[in-house]
Amino acid sequence: MAQAVADGHEIATHAYSHNSLAKMSQQEVGEELDKAEKAICAVAPKPTLFRPPGGAYNDHVLAEAKKRGYATILWSVDPTDWRRPSVEQVVDVVMKNVQPGSIVLLHDGQYPLPTPQAIAIIIDQLRQQGYNIVTVGELLQHSEKS
Repeated sequence: MAQAVADGHEIATHAYSHNSLAKMSQQEVGEELDKAEKAICAVAPKPTLFRPPGGAYNDHVLAEAKKRGYATILWSVDPTDWRRPSVEQVVDVVMKNVQPGSIVLLHDGQYPLPTPQAIAIIIDQLRQQGYNIVTVGELLQHSEKS
């Protein structure tokens, strides 16, 4: 994670265990977020963005995120790369569904995924179409100015 920060990536939190926060008590949600933040802060700045695992949330998940100063972020394009489709399928889903302001959900991880190959192609194609690729934080700043 320290290398990702050094490379200019924005680090958000996603909870610690990747379990559904919507199925937890508010206290358990708070503990999950605190544990994740502690781990992140050991190597990176305090996160300001939060994506609930699986996109599952409810009022107490949002309340605990807000209490910690997190903006809760979801996505608008999901090529389900975690299911290990082909590189071409990931690229196709993204390119057919992306539009200005889209947030694309992609995964990294310890198991083989098409994502590293697909992301290089996606970035190249989006830039050829005139897209400016920004972090979520930059996207939020832009939307606040609009």
